Amino acid sequence: MNASCATARREKEEREYISMRTESWNPNEDKKELYTDRVSKTDELTRIPPMCYTDSGGGCPRENLQIFSIKVESLTGGLRWPLDVFGIVTARDTLRMEHKCNIVFARSRSNCQTITEQCPYLELIGPTRAVVADFDPGSFEVVLKVKGATESADKDLSFLVLPLEERYQYCRYYTSRHSTLELTLRRVDRSVEATISLRIAAGSSWPRGIQGVFTASIASIDDAEVSLLSFEDDRLPVNADDGIIKLTRRVVSVEREHGELKVSATAWCANDEQYAMTNDIVFTPRFAGRSCGVLNIGTCKIQITVAWSLFDR
Repeated sequence: MNASCATARREKEEREYISMRTESWNPNEDKKELYTDRVSKTDELTRIPPMCYTDSGGGCPRENLQIFSIKVESLTGGLRWPLDVFGIVTARDTLRMEHKCNIVFARSRSNCQTITEQCPYLELIGPTRAVVADFDPGSFEVVLKVKGATESADKDLSFLVLPLEERYQYCRYYTSRHSTLELTLRRVDRSVEATISLRIAAGSSWPRGIQGVFTASIASIDDAEVSLLSFEDDRLPVNADDGIIKLTRRVVSVEREHGELKVSATAWCANDEQYAMTNDIVFTPRFAGRSCGVLNIGTCKIQITVAWSLFDR
């Protein structure tokens, strides 16, 4: 699929997500669980991209919200595992006073995610840029449904609007509709935005029959990491023309002072427990520009580029 087709498809899906959110949202039904005063009137997607100051410099460090994972912790209301989940999760901040949706999770009904009791985590695809969480900290919004045999048989899974308060803790549980969600989030003080890209080096190839995961972590949080990509068998998603690996997530917030960003790759064979390889590389954050490095998984060389950026003052 070429770039223009991929962009058109993404824009079409984004319109579907926003339409579903608008049609489904009825905060009065969950008044006791929802912080309805935080519901935004704007359903447009953020137009602020990552890497705003990578090439030009300028800006300043800001307090960010790092989103690690969203887990369906438990079910109520007659729901049973497994679940075919679709919907949208967004974060809103006040960067440039925009108040628009920064997508964290998005699945249309025709492309739902199947989650099980053994693996109940949503496959996050964002945020598309760092979430600024100082001053007015904004909100975190969840609209999730379970696909039924027909649209009329679809069921609500979770409807939440949460204020991202300054006292926001590392892990919290929220009950709404027919589920309890575990949100694993952390505030990162005076942080810079790191946008990560990976490329298979010329002449290299991913080992056949090997599955893997790419992750990122920061020095101040040693018990959680951001999943950049996880894949089974040897189905590493790569652009054929340039070798760019298609990451599901690529933006991480890193502490500016005494901070470190570690990018890791782990590969293993499902049929051979003895076959496992791990390699990582550590970057020191910068105000702007790019940092480069190489990860080695067997004979496969993966080139890493990290674009650094500060934020509007």
